[in-house]
Amino acid sequence: MIRKELLEYLLNWFDLGASTAENDPLLEVAKIETQEYYDLYHKDRIDIVKGIKGSGKTALYRLFYFLKEYSIENKNLFCIFGIEASGDPVFRLFYKEFKGYTTIEFENFWNIYFILLINSLIENDEAFGELIGKDKPAINNIINDLGIKISGKGYTLKDSISAIQKIFQFVHIKAGIKTEIDHNFNPTAIQPIFELEPKILDDIKVKPIYISEFRDRIKSILEKHGIRIWIMLDRLDEVFPHRSEIEMNGLKGLLKSAYNFSCENLRIKIFLRDDVLDFVSSDGFTALTHITDRCSSTMTWSKDDLLLLIVKRLSAIQELKGYYSIDNTQINNVEYRKEIFYKIFPEKIGKTETMEWIFTNCADGNNVVTPRDILDFFKYAKNEQLKAFKVNPREQEKLIEQDYFKIALDVLSKHKKITYLFAEFPHLKEIFTKLEGGYSEYDVGTLKEIFQDSYSKIIDDLKSIGFIKYVPKTGTYRIPVIWRKGLNIRRKKAIKEI
Repeated sequence: MIRKELLEYLLNWFDLGASTAENDPLLEVAKIETQEYYDLYHKDRIDIVKGIKGSGKTALYRLFYFLKEYSIENKNLFCIFGIEASGDPVFRLFYKEFKGYTTIEFENFWNIYFILLINSLIENDEAFGELIGKDKPAINNIINDLGIKISGKGYTLKDSISAIQKIFQFVHIKAGIKTEIDHNFNPTAIQPIFELEPKILDDIKVKPIYISEFRDRIKSILEKHGIRIWIMLDRLDEVFPHRSEIEMNGLKGLLKSAYNFSCENLRIKIFLRDDVLDFVSSDGFTALTHITDRCSSTMTWSKDDLLLLIVKRLSAIQELKGYYSIDNTQINNVEYRKEIFYKIFPEKIGKTETMEWIFTNCADGNNVVTPRDILDFFKYAKNEQLKAFKVNPREQEKLIEQDYFKIALDVLSKHKKITYLFAEFPHLKEIFTKLEGGYSEYDVGTLKEIFQDSYSKIIDDLKSIGFIKYVPKTGTYRIPVIWRKGLNIRRKKAIKEI
């Protein structure tokens, strides 16, 4: 039994980290080496990492900020982080400029953007400059030969986009440096100035810029010095308005540019939600098979993967590690992980083993459970247990009792209704609303009555995002538990023969 004085202390320390990778203090110390991590980090097999929201794409992306091993094992790998990791949607500042861009114009935009990122690496990374030595001017000449003249250091994402927009607006900007002066006549900011030669301006809106020469020449220099460059892009679902024509053209252009730009020593690594990729390809996408040749499967987490995630994070909390005598050297042992988990949490919820209960009830219609949901779930369970303790302080056997796991599931369901169903799929909100307050299982006849002639497409849409799953045994469509409380759905079948 845990004494009540100690219980409050342990509950206050219990924190498995933030569900969003940007704010997660345990991301580095409790990292999980998923298959995608292995394929990317160890084998360089994939260029597109795809998964649903919360599946760990951004966590994997951000690990490259922290992996100290890279300074030892991969001295000659340089990672450039293109889209700001904070998710600041700076691209939206240029909505008016992007509106009406064709896929080709976006492809040219990304081509120039990648060149600017590489130039920034050349100008600002001393280690890179030392490795390429006398070839540094040669790379600058390659950029100049393409007609892009850049000077100055430290330009931001906003600076880069602004400069490219001026290029696309056919505005000639004199190459050089602009210095801003304060009221005391002291320099406050130094900004680069860009220029694109007229020969490219004539073609930029009608055909892709011929960048293979740049790629091939820089490739030879990188190979000569044994250097690799990865340009890494995440949070692309925040770059453009969701499910808009701008997003369609912008991401098509990105994928085409990345495919044409990449070579063995120069890779564009894209972290993308699978529903966004599905949307981009929904009206046809020439050469998509080739573009996605180095694409991961959708990121998924097994029950044991999630158990490892939980126990690793528990072991990172010194107060819990000490009290429960967690031995970090044994965490990779499956049976040891279970032993630790059930020291802390109840063995069963009702008649079901606790970890099985969590996985089953948090799974969507595609049987996907995300790390984000698991971290949120335990946060809610801890909060509910702590609230109950404040009302009735007492000793108890486990840190969190089963009743508060059940309440946490309800809270998670309501949270996901707002932050996932309604926020990420606003075009389906009317459909969710029609099912709200209804039943947990429907046959085709009932769904046809509800959605009329659109029922077939709606079923496909709801299946693709995991809102419903087909049950072959009964021939019905079931709404998983994770969505039910949020939408006040009753556990009951609605049957109407066609």
